[in-house]
Amino acid sequence: MWSWRIMDRAPRDGRWIIAINRREPDRRAVIRWDPRSSSDSEPWRVASCDHGYASDAFTDWMPFPPWPAQGEHADASQSEILAALGGETVPNGL
Repeated sequence: MWSWRIMDRAPRDGRWIIAINRREPDRRAVIRWDPRSSSDSEPWRVASCDHGYASDAFTDWMPFPPWPAQGEHADASQSEILAALGGETVPNGL
């Protein structure tokens, strides 16, 4: 099981992680520490844009889970998929 970790222990090697934004705690962001910006006031970079965030902009983080083995989930049932998503459903057409 994956659990949230405090940002003080987030990796600063450029790998992408999942984080909780301090101002919007219900939203998650995919971020990475940009070593070229470590002396900058906004060293965290968001995957969806080139915007930077301050060191204290995020409260917690977690790594991405490992990739499943090839074909591991190929035969997953709808209930298994819903359970993996925490019971959330995706509207038809999306």
